[in-house]
Amino acid sequence: MSKLFIETIDRGDGKKLHLYSQNKAKYKTFSGLPPVEGNQTHLRFHPTRSEWVAYSTSRQNRTFLPNAMECPLCPMDSEEKASDIPVDKYEVAIFTNRFSSLRMEETHVPELEISTQSATGTCDVISYSSNHKDQFSELPQERIELILKAVAHRSKELFNNSHIEYVLPFENKGKEIGVTLEHPHGQIYSFGHIPETIKRQSENQIQNPLLETIAQIPKELILYENKSGVCFVPRWARYPFEIWVVPHRRVSQVYDLDEEEIKNLSCLLLESSKMLDKVFNEPMPYTLAWQLAPKGYQDSHHLHWCFQPIKRSKTKLKYLAGVEQITGFYLVDLPPERSARILRGEEQPDE
Repeated sequence: MSKLFIETIDRGDGKKLHLYSQNKAKYKTFSGLPPVEGNQTHLRFHPTRSEWVAYSTSRQNRTFLPNAMECPLCPMDSEEKASDIPVDKYEVAIFTNRFSSLRMEETHVPELEISTQSATGTCDVISYSSNHKDQFSELPQERIELILKAVAHRSKELFNNSHIEYVLPFENKGKEIGVTLEHPHGQIYSFGHIPETIKRQSENQIQNPLLETIAQIPKELILYENKSGVCFVPRWARYPFEIWVVPHRRVSQVYDLDEEEIKNLSCLLLESSKMLDKVFNEPMPYTLAWQLAPKGYQDSHHLHWCFQPIKRSKTKLKYLAGVEQITGFYLVDLPPERSARILRGEEQPDE
């Protein structure tokens, strides 16, 4: 892998700011935003779903859709403007979320009639750019490569912690999704346990290897392919215009990719986001999941990315309503085959 320059700044209270760049850089630093006081987190066990639910007292007061002058992800030029990234410039930054639902520090865990435990883990924010108005789809490919390398570095650091079992990098994009910051960014959560849905998906990959599945993808569903991977609309898509990006070589983690794979997969991720924005000629709201292997599944898990857009037409959103929320049984309005044709520009979407 080519040289990656990392500058780490201690933000106090055990929190770090990592700055990633393609070339060595010098930063002017400032005080930045203070830590959030009194945040208490814990987990409670859901008795009928057999899964943990996190509670965090500070999240109700987190920053909500600030303008560029008050954005906590924009760089600082003086102490008059406060930021979570208190430097004068940067390319890609990763830092601990001040409103974390998961924490490595001990907090009070209530004793209840149901099982409770510490909300062990971390919640990081990854800012893709210092420019408040940038979009993932408009970034140069070199920046996407840098983002992959930054996630590789941070995820490996997290997995090396014996208390961490699973790491989830992801992006929420668009007000329709419910973002609280418009600045281009994603997040990286690490968990002290493996969430049940992730455990089930990882178990399924042992019996049904993704490598065998992608070898059977018909051409009508393939959007773009290169030497290192393929992006396609899955035959089993649960969302309109859902796109998967899968490496041809089975690796379980981002940090297992070589330099050529990072370059080529960055191209696929960028092309996927551009295709989504072209569907309605406006930024497409979506969630993007980086599916890394939980601990214990490195020998069977196949790294992949999944874009889950929520617009089924120019004026209509795909809501997860009663059936989906209650049963996990998805009702899909747009067949994957048509989604692929629209994404390739062969057919017009619905208004």
